[in-house]
Amino acid sequence: MDVKIWTLDPAKIAYVEHEGPYEEVYKAWESLCAWAGPSRIFSEKTKFYGVYYDDPAETAPEKLHSEACITIESETSGPAEIKFKDFAGGKYAVYTHLGPYDELVTSWTRFYSEWLPQSGMKLADTPCLEQYMNDPKSTKPEHLVTLLLMPLK
Repeated sequence: MDVKIWTLDPAKIAYVEHEGPYEEVYKAWESLCAWAGPSRIFSEKTKFYGVYYDDPAETAPEKLHSEACITIESETSGPAEIKFKDFAGGKYAVYTHLGPYDELVTSWTRFYSEWLPQSGMKLADTPCLEQYMNDPKSTKPEHLVTLLLMPLK
């Protein structure tokens, strides 16, 4: 696996929480984008992150917790479902997944089971992230680019 080690900068984040199957996190994205678009939050600097707190192999689908997140320039106001937090940044192992989102689990499994044990690196006690590099509404699934971000100590 071609894995890079990056240091991510701290950032301000707007997000919508999702509880339920990861395949349904699009609902949180719809809420977040329905607010951010008309509010003119998006810019060329905006980054799009998915945060996944639970291992779907160990947690029932209806109890999975995730967040749809975007970076923002400064905290603003929004409807109740829009929340804000500071992302601390830090050291991450980064693997680029090319292709459909429904194949992400395969890349994550390889990342954890193949790369991590061989790397000698230790996981930090923060959640993994996915950074979405292109728009799934205007990009064919086979052309999607997703960065898998594994937090390291």
